[in-house]
Amino acid sequence: MVFASLQVVRLTDFRVPGADAKNIFYLREIDDADKLVEVIKAKKNAKVVVVGGGYIGIELSAALRINNFDVSMLVPEMFRLFTSDIAGF
Repeated sequence: MVFASLQVVRLTDFRVPGADAKNIFYLREIDDADKLVEVIKAKKNAKVVVVGGGYIGIELSAALRINNFDVSMLVPEMFRLFTSDIAGF
C-alpha cells in the first residue's frame, strides 16, 4: 500500500514577491492554528485573503467574518464548479 504525503503549497514555491512576509500564514498543523488565533485576537477589522476553498478555507473564512474581518477568498476551482457569475460572487 502506498500513501501520498500532502505537502503544503507555499507562495515561495512560485517566487511570489513578498511571499516571506510575516503576515502570511499556512494552516496545516495545530501550531499553525494557534498562531492564527493569536493574530485574530490581536487584529480587529483587518482585511484578509484566504487562498483555497476546501473545508478548512471556508471554515476559516467564516470564523474570520464572525470576528469582523473583511475576507476575500481566492478559490480557483470555483470556476470549474459554478457559472462565472456565481463563482465571482
